[in-house]
Amino acid sequence: MLSPRSQRHKEVKDSLKATPHPVWVEDMLESLADQWKAAVYTPPIARTMTEPIDQETWGLMIREFFCVVEAFPKYMGLSLAKTTYGQTPRDFLVRDWLIGNIRVEALHVRWYLDWAAGHGISASEITSHRPTTEVASLFDWLWSVSYRGSLAEAVGAVNYAIEGVTGEWSRVVLPAFTKHYGEGSKALTWLAAHANYDDAHPREALEIVKLATTSAEEIRRVHSSIARSLELFERAFKACSNAPRSRS
Repeated sequence: MLSPRSQRHKEVKDSLKATPHPVWVEDMLESLADQWKAAVYTPPIARTMTEPIDQETWGLMIREFFCVVEAFPKYMGLSLAKTTYGQTPRDFLVRDWLIGNIRVEALHVRWYLDWAAGHGISASEITSHRPTTEVASLFDWLWSVSYRGSLAEAVGAVNYAIEGVTGEWSRVVLPAFTKHYGEGSKALTWLAAHANYDDAHPREALEIVKLATTSAEEIRRVHSSIARSLELFERAFKACSNAPRSRS
């Protein structure tokens, strides 16, 4: 039996089931399709699909992206501050969705540290790591759009774009990591969670974007914010792949 809190979150998610896209969303998704694919199938992901796991590259990526994983509920908290309750149609759904997912995100940083541990990276090593310029740029952009952007821009840039591509690349690499760590390993929890649910989260986020976008100018800004997230995400992953190799 679900707790009242869990039952409420389920009801909110059910209320955000996919609806037909307006023309502007169809046009936006079509124009972003190539950029989305490029953000998912970056060199580290493409290689992991066909080659043994590159321990050094993935170790660097795990350390680099911790700052974004740790900050994710903070980005969503900034979006939550933009919501209303009862002032616009279905606005309570947006508020409750963010509250529920912030609770979920609280677990992700722990699972991410389990992944790091499975890769031989200590908690102190990962929490004290300073990201490269490319990953720091992604981190800063997500903070900026969550703080300065509209609700639609923030949810589009953070929850639709970043969770969307993360769900896709997680599904692509999960078989390789399952083979690497072994079925049932704690090190797989973060990857498995994102591979399993992040097909729903971006879809729900897009429904929120549709609810919160109210003008032609905001449509332009939402499109731009999603594109910027995809651009910086791809650049950050490529930077990890191209980083100088350590000497053995």
